Amino acid sequence: MSRFDEWNNLLNAAKRIVSPGAIQVVKRSATRLPHSAEALALTVSALGALNRHTGVHTLNLDLDGKPVALAIIQDATFAQDDQGVTELVQIEQRKSS
Repeated sequence: MSRFDEWNNLLNAAKRIVSPGAIQVVKRSATRLPHSAEALALTVSALGALNRHTGVHTLNLDLDGKPVALAIIQDATFAQDDQGVTELVQIEQRKSS
C-alpha cells in the first residue's frame, strides 16, 4: 500500500464534526451563514487562540492531486456529548515524578 493510499484511508476513517448549530454572520440586522473565506478565517483564528493553551501544528499535504490542510492539536482529543455533538477536550498531561 502506498503512502498516499494510507493517508486516504486515514482521511476516510476520520469522523466528521457534528455541530449543534452553524456560526452566523450578522450585518445590518440580516443573518446569514459565513462565506467560505470567512469560515476559513474563523477557523484559523480559533486555532490561533487554542495555540495559546496547547500546541497547534499545521501540515500541508497533496493527496491524489488534492490539497489537504491538516491541523494537529497537542494534548487534545475529540469526543461526543450525549446528543452526538463533537467536543474538543483538553487532556491534562501527568507530570513525571
